[in-house]
Amino acid sequence: MVERTVAEYLADAREIYGVFGQGKKALTAVDRALALEPEHVEALNLKAAILYELDDDAQAMEYHRRALAVEPCSVEGWHGLAAIANDREEFAQALEFVEQGITCIPRDPLPEFTENEDYRQRLIAELYNEKAFALWYSDRKPEAIELLTVTGPAACPMEVETFEDQLDWLEQHPVSPEE
Repeated sequence: MVERTVAEYLADAREIYGVFGQGKKALTAVDRALALEPEHVEALNLKAAILYELDDDAQAMEYHRRALAVEPCSVEGWHGLAAIANDREEFAQALEFVEQGITCIPRDPLPEFTENEDYRQRLIAELYNEKAFALWYSDRKPEAIELLTVTGPAACPMEVETFEDQLDWLEQHPVSPEE
């Protein structure tokens, strides 16, 4: 029998979830990766992201925290925690997580983040979008608009459309994300 690597299991999980939308099957692949390497930051964050999409916020938060215990400058981990806090309408907490993530941008050592510019800009844009969301619903709309129209596009020029979409969504839900 040929032994599979962590990278192969994670590639399988991304395909199973991203292409076929099968979260539970994807979790099985991630769990196999974690059985080989329990402190693999990418695997921990991927498991958290899938759990989050499956509406298991408590477990998602736990796995992001485990990833951050191994690598305190995982921008993906901080982004995940910010997204969960925003979903819970804990905007002050979301802003704290975002600030940690922003501080980590120059120090995140994970290869995907340092070597893949598309991924890097997409993740930074998602972090900024979480910040804009928290600012907007904390009655700091001018700061959110500035972030989405000036700061974000300057930092992530490949993601301008993402920022425009976020601002459009916020403007359609001016008082509450539940509108």
